Amino acid sequence: MKKRKYKVGSPIPIWKEGMAQTLTFIVTEDCNLRCKYCYITHKSSGKKMNFETAKQFIDYILSADINYTPAVIIEFIGGEPFLETELIDQITDYFKIKTYDLNHPWFWNYRISISTNGVNYSSPEVQNYIKKNKNKTSIGITLDGTKEKHDLQRVFPDGKGSYDSIIKSIPLYLQQSSSTTKVTFASDDLLFLKESIINLWDNGITEVAANVVFEDVWKEGDELIFEEQLKQLADYILENQLFDKYYCSFFSEDLGAYENEDLLDRTSCGAGQMIAIGPSGLLYPCLRYKDYSMNNKKEWLIGDISQGIDMERVRPFMVASNRLQSDEECNRCPIGSGCSHCQGFNYDVADTETNYQRAKYICKMHKARVRANEYYFGKLSSMYGIEREDNGQYRKLYFLLADDYITYCCYDNNNIVSKTYMTKEQIEEGLNFCRKEFFRPVFVHSKSTVQIPKIPVMDEIYIEHIIPAQKYEEAKNYFHNILCVFDKQTVNLPVKKLNNAILNIHQEDIKYLSSLVICLFEKAVRVNVNILNLSPQFPEELYKKELMKIAEKMEEYINRNEERECNLISDLCYLNHFDNCRAGERSFIYTADQKLYTCAGIYAENLEPSVGTISQGLIHLKNAKLYTHQFQPICQNCDTYQCRNCIYTNKKATNEVNVSPSYQCRKSHIEREVTLWYQKRTGRGSNGNVLKEIDYRDPIVKIDKIDPNKKTYYRYKQ
Repeated sequence: MKKRKYKVGSPIPIWKEGMAQTLTFIVTEDCNLRCKYCYITHKSSGKKMNFETAKQFIDYILSADINYTPAVIIEFIGGEPFLETELIDQITDYFKIKTYDLNHPWFWNYRISISTNGVNYSSPEVQNYIKKNKNKTSIGITLDGTKEKHDLQRVFPDGKGSYDSIIKSIPLYLQQSSSTTKVTFASDDLLFLKESIINLWDNGITEVAANVVFEDVWKEGDELIFEEQLKQLADYILENQLFDKYYCSFFSEDLGAYENEDLLDRTSCGAGQMIAIGPSGLLYPCLRYKDYSMNNKKEWLIGDISQGIDMERVRPFMVASNRLQSDEECNRCPIGSGCSHCQGFNYDVADTETNYQRAKYICKMHKARVRANEYYFGKLSSMYGIEREDNGQYRKLYFLLADDYITYCCYDNNNIVSKTYMTKEQIEEGLNFCRKEFFRPVFVHSKSTVQIPKIPVMDEIYIEHIIPAQKYEEAKNYFHNILCVFDKQTVNLPVKKLNNAILNIHQEDIKYLSSLVICLFEKAVRVNVNILNLSPQFPEELYKKELMKIAEKMEEYINRNEERECNLISDLCYLNHFDNCRAGERSFIYTADQKLYTCAGIYAENLEPSVGTISQGLIHLKNAKLYTHQFQPICQNCDTYQCRNCIYTNKKATNEVNVSPSYQCRKSHIEREVTLWYQKRTGRGSNGNVLKEIDYRDPIVKIDKIDPNKKTYYRYKQ
């Protein structure tokens, strides 16, 4: 799989990676346009800022007892900010003089951001300002695409379209600034989406920040139009090989997975950490909390320039998070990543006076966008072999293509006799299920045969392939995204350099572990080890010796300015939460009988019944909470985040999927001990998970909820 750079799908670069403080000056509420989708619904021609107000605000901010970020963005907003170009110039000059006098780090580490409709861009006043602040100013002109689309929404007060007034300034704009624009789509202009994005690229605007409105405007069937337009745009990009030439935020590699746990505990934007000042000197957590964009609520003030910021009014924003502002449907959504929301809009439409309620009007539009993204990235892979960046948070459906499927986890599939294969029709039905229910398909191939079904939908969906090492050379002629599986008998096969490899090793062969992993280091940058047939007889001290040999070899690679990873050792250096397969929660099994199961091992040994069918979905998934981290009592008290916490091993040993046997815990803590040594020797993970010394291997003895008097019968050695 190629790691070729692509732009369509990658994030649009953000200055200082989004770590800069934003100070927003609402210099006027007036505007020379009346855009139909504008969230500023209460414009006023009589409300504009004066210089003394702006000056007082700057004085306060630079003298206040607040935590300063290393950089700052001075943002000018309206209305239309360039109606007050002279004022903007005065404010900018005063900021520069004041920060110079104070020797403030913001003097040299600032950026000016201006969002304009572009009507006045070519005027002498605006041009003089741009020349004066060259290389420090980022200006975004809103051009909505084609003339027809633009003039449908962006009109003058008399109803006349503004396209002709703006397009004439675009050549000058492209000479002076980064070629960016923001495009907004509503229900009545979705049919212009593909044509509009292409039109912007053709006019030299290479970075397009596109979005749909948050408001409750979407009609039945809009999501289908949206998805089809995005697919047509994707086809145009791919057919013309434009994926490494342009940006368009409708396509994103960060879209369509579970929201990262860390991100759930952050806010969707900087509201409360940015500061907006209105024309009269009132302060807001964001411009969206000002009365001119409120339709149902009073504006939310956090202070004024005479009294400063009321920190008590800021506190709700400092502790707000996506997790707290969203309901369970959003927090547990399998495609929650990339689904944006505006806190100010949420507050305005909430049915109580709260900032902790999330509007969900764009839910169906987000789902349509995800489906279109899967289509784009699937075809990017099948046509050009370009791999999408994977954050590891996707729901996965493992297709067991044959009864003798290759072992890819802690369960050892010994079936080599039965050769029942999944039919072409069954595969196609499974893939359609994946598209509908937002699963990432994973084909687990036979140990003896590489199945190559000719199904058109396979070219439109991103598929991972798990292949036995002896079939890799054959498989790579047909598939791109391949994970190669080795064992003791196949590690010496002449397979060329791989990014990742799986090594299956039986518990009774632990004495060979280090030699096998080190051998694979010559073929793969990363080795994922599966210990099969885990049992109470697990050889702990031998295992530790073998892991130490691997860790020492990994240190040698680092000293040669190379890097090798082994999941048993290196992963824990960087993880801050468990990174297991999450079977029964985020990964499931699809078999040739068209049934769904939680795990391959549980399916093979009939430890639990089917949880559904491919036609009906997961209708029989009982006690689903037991498969989640919140209901794993031992894991809640543990930091061995590299642990597989295999539900098959759990169920077989303890009869509960959420309770690990002691030997699985102890195995993981041996890995923790070796990781701690490796971390101290190499410094790996110093910016992530820094491990502490502990004196136990079985975390159950440290669970405070267990009555000490009842621990007496628990006699596992420590």
